[in-house]
Amino acid sequence: MATARPRWRPFAASSSPPSSASSSPSSSFTATVDPPAEFLCPISGTLMADPVIVPPGRTIERACIQACAALAFYPPALADLPPSPLVLIPNVALRSAILNWCDRIGLPHPSPLSLDTAGDIVRRLMPPPPTRQEQRSQFQYEPPPRQEGRPQLNYGRPPPAASVRTRPRSVSGDDFVQEPRQMSGSVEEEIMAVLGAVDGATLAEQKEAMASLRQATRESRESRTQLCTPRLLAALRPMLLSGDAGIQVNAAAAMVNLSLEAENKVRIVRSGAVSPLVDVLRTGHPEARDHAAGAIYSLAVEDENRAAIGVLGAIPPLLELFASGGAGHRARREAGMALYHVSLAGMNRSKIARTPGVVRTLLATAEARDRGSAAADADAAALRKLSVMILANLAGCPEGRAALMDGGAVAAVVRIMRSGAAAPGSSEEEYCISALYGMSKGSLRFRGLARAAGVEEALAPVVECDGGGVGRDMARRTLRAMRGEDDEVAFTASGILGSQWDDASIVSEGLVSLRRPPHQRHGNHAGPSGSNTTQF
Repeated sequence: MATARPRWRPFAASSSPPSSASSSPSSSFTATVDPPAEFLCPISGTLMADPVIVPPGRTIERACIQACAALAFYPPALADLPPSPLVLIPNVALRSAILNWCDRIGLPHPSPLSLDTAGDIVRRLMPPPPTRQEQRSQFQYEPPPRQEGRPQLNYGRPPPAASVRTRPRSVSGDDFVQEPRQMSGSVEEEIMAVLGAVDGATLAEQKEAMASLRQATRESRESRTQLCTPRLLAALRPMLLSGDAGIQVNAAAAMVNLSLEAENKVRIVRSGAVSPLVDVLRTGHPEARDHAAGAIYSLAVEDENRAAIGVLGAIPPLLELFASGGAGHRARREAGMALYHVSLAGMNRSKIARTPGVVRTLLATAEARDRGSAAADADAAALRKLSVMILANLAGCPEGRAALMDGGAVAAVVRIMRSGAAAPGSSEEEYCISALYGMSKGSLRFRGLARAAGVEEALAPVVECDGGGVGRDMARRTLRAMRGEDDEVAFTASGILGSQWDDASIVSEGLVSLRRPPHQRHGNHAGPSGSNTTQF
């Protein structure tokens, strides 16, 4: 018996069986067409329109594999794909064979899937968040013999007061006993004994478990690595959405701590933790929201995570938190750093540029006046720097350039440079020049805006200063673009990056610092992994 495989029905089948004697094209319109298995995408199950080869030799519809990469999820059929960045090679031979097959039987050529459609297909393949019953089944709990007295939990340190559940010993309810939960072994097993208990966990037990997990993830790098398991991450996701502020805050803080280790970052994103973190950003408790921003910032440091974070909707709430005057400086800084790292992914720049109010928000933060005190001025300067970092990245895509010029960014950047907020020779000045250079690329509109804003007067001192450097090269090329002079030779940041910059990589000191050895970095609050190493 032939192995069953997906059946492709491009047209409605006739109610009467087709004649086997006829092989004309017209008969194929009423018969169920069963194409060769190698013509079908292993993800969508449909005829491939744009097949590409990915290591180690699998052929998949381009939009489907791109959606998998963006969502950081690969179905079991693609479990053998290597973790390295995907290299997509068009399978021209297979595409020709598919088109010839369609022509031979008289069927229309398949149309390529849109990224949105492919994303919907992949999301349907992703496992849903575990239900309460599924969480319970992950840990089979056998209650111990009844004991008198209060339980003592062993977490490798003085135990907190344990919650005690009371149940009637008899139906009449005239006698109650205390049934403590006995936990032993590793911290993970102890926490899962509560969250995965067959009879459910009380609110007090959930609070205690999250407080213990938060404390355990603060202790050492080894504990953070060992605790970042699929089972515990699955149990942590619903705790992030808890209606109790204490549970939600401790769960978000534990997620920040787990995300500090480089080997945990991709694992956390693939566990499905980004979506509940985004929900916390939108509607969570203020302290939990701050921790969620820190977690997303830490996760976005990893290149592989950035596209998924953008696809899963983190950009609007991060922007809202960054713009919020009521949020604390740390929360705004974490949100800004998350936005900056997310904007390093090309596909996210367009998303950010299309977010309503993004340019207005960034420019308002970049032009905010000092507040008087030294600490407040330092906070404002840090947020100003983040704003121009993101502006420089947005200038690296056509949608970003258009949004920046629509929002008055050319004049605003010139005002920042002239006001002294971007001191000569500072990294802030380099970001400003990067943004102007990016907006000047291939844009006739920029010339008129630049002349009106006084870009030439602002950049002339940079060009005329002694010495070379990245900022001077960008300023010179920006002025040449204003004058309509051809300047197509790509320049190289010799001694810093050692590679050419193009439209997809507008220069900023933030990008440079990520490539410098740690001893050459200045003023960067990121740790060795590039993420905020503050433990909560």
